[in-house]
Amino acid sequence: MDASADARTRDHVLTLQQMERALVRANVDEPQVLTDYEIRRLRYLISFARLTVFEPGAAGEGRRSGRGEVDLTAELAPLRERVVARLRGPLRTETEPSRRLLASREAYYELEQLLDEGRRDVIRRHSSRFSAAELDAEVGVKNLVLVLGGGGGAGFVYLGAYRALADAGLLPDYLMGSSIGAVLGAVLSRELPVPTGEYVEFARSLTYRSLLGPEPPRRHGLAGLMSLRFDEFAGPIFERDDGRQMRLHETVIPFDVVVAGVHRQLFSRLPSSFRRRDLARLQLDNLPVRPSGLGPQAVGRLWQVASFIDTRMVKPIVLGGDDLTRQLNVVDAASFSAAIPGVLHHETKDPAMVPILDELMATRDVAALVDGFAASNVPAEQAWIMVQRGRLGSRNAAFLALDCFHPQLDPRHLWLTPITRAVSLQMVRNLPYCDHLLQMSPTLSPLNLAPSDAALDRALTWGSESMTAALPFVTAMTETVWWEGERPSSDRERPTGHGRLRAMRTLLGDRFRTGLAAPSHSAPARERETSGRSSRAGRRRAGARAARTRPGGIAPCGRSSWPSPDR
Repeated sequence: MDASADARTRDHVLTLQQMERALVRANVDEPQVLTDYEIRRLRYLISFARLTVFEPGAAGEGRRSGRGEVDLTAELAPLRERVVARLRGPLRTETEPSRRLLASREAYYELEQLLDEGRRDVIRRHSSRFSAAELDAEVGVKNLVLVLGGGGGAGFVYLGAYRALADAGLLPDYLMGSSIGAVLGAVLSRELPVPTGEYVEFARSLTYRSLLGPEPPRRHGLAGLMSLRFDEFAGPIFERDDGRQMRLHETVIPFDVVVAGVHRQLFSRLPSSFRRRDLARLQLDNLPVRPSGLGPQAVGRLWQVASFIDTRMVKPIVLGGDDLTRQLNVVDAASFSAAIPGVLHHETKDPAMVPILDELMATRDVAALVDGFAASNVPAEQAWIMVQRGRLGSRNAAFLALDCFHPQLDPRHLWLTPITRAVSLQMVRNLPYCDHLLQMSPTLSPLNLAPSDAALDRALTWGSESMTAALPFVTAMTETVWWEGERPSSDRERPTGHGRLRAMRTLLGDRFRTGLAAPSHSAPARERETSGRSSRAGRRRAGARAARTRPGGIAPCGRSSWPSPDR
C-alpha cells in the first residue's frame, strides 16, 4: 500500500472513531430517540468499517496473543468509503443530538444489508484465521485507554478520578502517562485489583526531601537545579520478588511513558546552565521544604521551561513503545518523564539501564531526556498511534484523557498562564484522538508535590467529582456491541494480578515503621491529620533554620512571590 493510501486509511479510521463518539454522545443526551437495538447495530456498523489490522483472540474475555495479525485494510476499503460518505452528514455535520440520531438511523437502514453481507463474506474468506466470535470481539469489545497528562501537584486529582473509575467497574486496558501522569500511571499499572486506598496512603507519604536531592552527573538527562529521587522513594514498591526492579513490559496493566527528547543538533546551543552540572547545581542542604521558598534562580528556570515546548526543540518518545525501551525500569521511565528541563534532573542508578538508554538516545538522535510535557503533555495522539500499531493486539479502543494543567481562572494559578497556554497549543494536535477530554478543575497547585492530608483529600474529592460527571459517556462508550443474537459472544476482560511484587500494604507498613511516611492507615483521620501537620511543621522549621545558617542558600519558607501550594 502506498503512502497516500495509508494516509487515507488513517484519516478514515480516525473519522469513523469520531463518528462513533458523536453517536454515543448524542444517545447519552437523547436516549429516547433510538432503540437499544438500533444504537447497538449502528455502532457495530461503524466499528466494522473501521477494521484494518487486528490479532484474532486479542480482544474480549480470555484474550491471548501470539497468533499473528490479519490485514483487512484493502478488503474493506470499499465498504469503509461508503460508510464514511453516508454518515458524514449525520455524525460530522449535524450538531443537534436528536436530529443527528434520526439521520443516523436513516443511514443505518440503508447500510444494514451491505454490512450484513460484508460481515458474512469476511467470516467465510478467513474462516481458517479467525471465528465469527473472534471477529465480533474485535469489532464489538472496546478497550479503555487512559491517558494521564502532566501538571505537577495538580495531578493528584487523578487518584480521585481513578478511584471513581474503579468503583464504576471501569479499569483501563492500557495506560499512557506524561510527567506526573507517568509517575501516577506507574503506580496505578503495577497491580490488580487496584488497591486505591493504599495508593492514597502512598501519596500521603510523599515529602519534598524524599523526592528531591543533589544534582547528579549528567549523562542521559538535562542538568537541573536538583535531582528527582522518585526512583529511590518508590523503588521498593516496584521491586520484584527476585529483587529486580519491575520493567515496563512487566506491568499488569500495559503502560507506556512519554518523554521529550532534546534534539541533538540543538543541545549545544542551549545555555551552559542547562548542559553543565557545575553551573546548574543546587545543594540539597539549601532546599526549602516548601516550594514557596524557591529563589530567583529557580523562578527564572521555571519561566524558561516554556521555551522547551516547541517541536523544533524536542520530540516525543514513547518509552515502552518498542522492544528496546520495554526493558527499562518503570521508575526510571517515570522519572525521566517528570524531569522538568533545567529544574529537575534524573539519571538512572541501575547499571543495566545505561546501555539501553545509550542506544535509545543514539537511535533517536537526542542529547537528553526530559519532562514529557514539553513534547506532549496529554499524549492522546501517541496513545492512539501505539494502539494502531498493535500495542494491545486489538485496535478497538476508547480514549479517555485527563488534563490537570490547563488555563484556569483561579488567581493562584495565573502565574502559570504563559506555560499553560504553550501546553494548551499541543491539544490542537491531540484533541482529535480523545473520545473524552476531561479537563479537571479545581486542582492543587502544580508546585504542591507533597500535599498535606487536607490538601490531598480535597484533590481526591475534586478528581472523583470530575470523573463522576464523565461516567455516563465513558460507560456508554465502553459498552460491548454485537450484530447477531440476544447477547454478545464475548465481553471485556477483567484481568487480575500483581506482577510478582510485594504487597503494597506490606511496603507501606515498612515505610511507616521507618518514619518516612504519615501515621498508620488505621489511625483516626483527625489524629492522622494532626500528626501530619506537626511533622511537616517540624520539617519546615528545620529547613528554615538550615537556610538561615548557610550562605548562598535559597530563601527559607515564608514570604514569597509564589502562591501557596496548598491549592
